Amino acid sequence: MTHSADFLHRRRALRRNLKAINADGFSFSIMVGIAETYLPAFMLARGFGELSAALIATLPVLLGSLLQLCAPLLLVWLGAYRRFVVSVAALQAGSVLVLSGLALAGDVRPWMVFIPATIYWAAGLAAGPAWNIWVEQLVPARIRGGFFARRSRLCQVGVLIGLISGGLMLRLSGELTLLAFAAMFAIGAVGRFVSALMLARQTEVRLGQWGSSGRSAASPDLSVRAGLKLLVQLVRKPGADGRLVLFFAAVQTAVYVSGPYFNPFMLKVLQLSWVDYMSLLSLGFLGKVLSLPWAGRFASRSGADRLMWVGTLGIVPVSMLWYFSQNFWYLACLQIFSGLVWGCYELALLLQFFRQIPAQRRVALLTAYNVANSAAMVLGTLLGACMLYGLGRTTSGYLSVFVMSGCLRLTASLAMPGRRTALRQTYSVVRGYQRRPEEQALLENAA
Repeated sequence: MTHSADFLHRRRALRRNLKAINADGFSFSIMVGIAETYLPAFMLARGFGELSAALIATLPVLLGSLLQLCAPLLLVWLGAYRRFVVSVAALQAGSVLVLSGLALAGDVRPWMVFIPATIYWAAGLAAGPAWNIWVEQLVPARIRGGFFARRSRLCQVGVLIGLISGGLMLRLSGELTLLAFAAMFAIGAVGRFVSALMLARQTEVRLGQWGSSGRSAASPDLSVRAGLKLLVQLVRKPGADGRLVLFFAAVQTAVYVSGPYFNPFMLKVLQLSWVDYMSLLSLGFLGKVLSLPWAGRFASRSGADRLMWVGTLGIVPVSMLWYFSQNFWYLACLQIFSGLVWGCYELALLLQFFRQIPAQRRVALLTAYNVANSAAMVLGTLLGACMLYGLGRTTSGYLSVFVMSGCLRLTASLAMPGRRTALRQTYSVVRGYQRRPEEQALLENAA
């Protein structure tokens, strides 16, 4: 009887946690869609120029990743994952509220926007590693792949809602564009505050407590020294999990050679309306929504390694395909394709972190990954800026940057861990499909 009551209690707790995790992801994604995604456009609306619009998407990430090296000290002091994650989520919401105030302010300099943006990313990056190891204790391994695929799909829907709402607000704003941005950032802040409330409803896991995964959530080394030591170790003796981190950083560098410059290209060069701009961004997220159910099933059936192979190869030509046409409908189809392959890549990234990085190393390693990843973003952005300002901020200059980014993505894919195994498996599958028509023909001839 006691065993049955305990089982029912744990089952109810699991259902409550899963609902809260989904609600947190959805409300957080509303903020991403209506606030974070439009930050480069806000810089352009303020008249700060293309470089400022590109750097706002990368430089605060780097500065925030350095600040979040100190976050593990706060986690140890609080002694519990929920307290820590809820605190930094509320801090992130507050930084978005400051951006709303800056949209209404009169005389604003670019550096004034960079300060709350840096706090925004520092809080978000600090929450990531702790949330990652906390949620592993809440979601059993047997349902993890399917659950996170569904959650990712729900999050993309949230981003889409935020994107579309923001685009419509800008479209209807007329001459009051900055007032629309203020309202968008305010809504984003509310979304993150709701996200923090949903995080607070989830089961607490203290450092050292045994979770539902059956392993100890604690005994990770959470010191700042551990994070810096791992950064050095990633370069000198990376190991299997370190090679995975370096691969993702290499891909990120290649992606950000072009990534931050799509917004200025669409708004300044192609001079798209707010509705067309919002539509192209939304179609990219729609592609992710469409790909995630298939990607989740593919990962469950064939493994995260092969899903990563599919996603990595898929994102290689995306930026280069902008070279062939700038027709709106062509770009719309390209954005859907981009979303499909990015959905595969991002789900594979999440599953690989769960699978390949031990829980005891995950907080420190993901903290180090945040620094390496954000440094790669800034490096890619500066490389793209050098090319763009060298070639000229014309259509051909932008397109040359996009093509170069595709070439660098292909080069980075050569560093993918397990690529030879994935290639052999993919070749076997393709050969299998080729043999089937031949075997069918033989059977028909025999008949």
